[in-house]
Amino acid sequence: MGCTMITQNTLKRLLTRQGGFRWGDTYVPGILAVPGEAPKISRPCRLNSRKLGRAMHLMSVPERVFTQLALFNPLVWDIHEQKILQVGPNVHPLFGHPLTVGMALPGVKGTLAVASRIGMTHARISANLDGEITRLPYNYVGDLLLYLQAQNGQPYAINWTIKISGSDFHEKRRSEIKGLAHQKSDREKARLRHLLEREYYADAGIRTLALSLDDIPDMVVANLDLLYGYHDLPIDIDASLLNDYSAELLEKSVQGIPPALVAIEYAKRWGHRDLLLARIYQEIWCRKLLVNLNKPILVDKPLWIGGPDLLDAYVHLFEEHSA
Repeated sequence: MGCTMITQNTLKRLLTRQGGFRWGDTYVPGILAVPGEAPKISRPCRLNSRKLGRAMHLMSVPERVFTQLALFNPLVWDIHEQKILQVGPNVHPLFGHPLTVGMALPGVKGTLAVASRIGMTHARISANLDGEITRLPYNYVGDLLLYLQAQNGQPYAINWTIKISGSDFHEKRRSEIKGLAHQKSDREKARLRHLLEREYYADAGIRTLALSLDDIPDMVVANLDLLYGYHDLPIDIDASLLNDYSAELLEKSVQGIPPALVAIEYAKRWGHRDLLLARIYQEIWCRKLLVNLNKPILVDKPLWIGGPDLLDAYVHLFEEHSA
């Protein structure tokens, strides 16, 4: 999240990719996880998403973690990562989607208006326009904008802004050695930057949450990453056989029998041992096998069936309005 590598070419690239987006188009992130675009200090990655039907471009490990958590939720039907914040008034991010027919969607007022409202100096770049040097407002870029469907069928959006640590929201370049005056300045810059994004989306009735790795246990992180690695693996096995296998996995797991034993028994008759083992992880990812993701997933051991549902524990992260 931010405005790194501020140049006229970068601004042009952002606007070319996202300036004319319409629902039905293939979404292209403002920043791609490729050399020359991703911030040098970040750890960018690409995640292939079966749900979204495209590769997602993420700028950090925390973004990857929370993307996997979001994709684990069946209510999340799309995510726009590295989405620009419009500098001027614009339509609601959901405007034009078929699910919004008949809905009154407030638009955004733009970051220029918000910056003026909160007393912040907006980022600008020097641009050469027809031989004249002009100061143009630069588009800030968000992290993850989630699109969900409520129980009544209506869509809504939630904005997630993400850092490694919760402390990073309170001071820019927190790891650097700096004097008190510099530290005070960086704290104020961080406060205003996050307030800008929060107010920008609030104008459109969209809630913003500031999230970090402090909010999610290491075991949950490891389990989501493990499951995600299998989620889009093609399983070329007869559908009726897979249905029977899924039912037996659930039955035996509830009885405390390790799921790997079920896979091995099926493989003795039908083959495809590795695919049947992989299917166990897919059943958990698709929430057909509800296990406690705060515990290790060891398929050669009894699964932790029951216990707290991960999405119940994190329901507050997906609610349209704060409690």
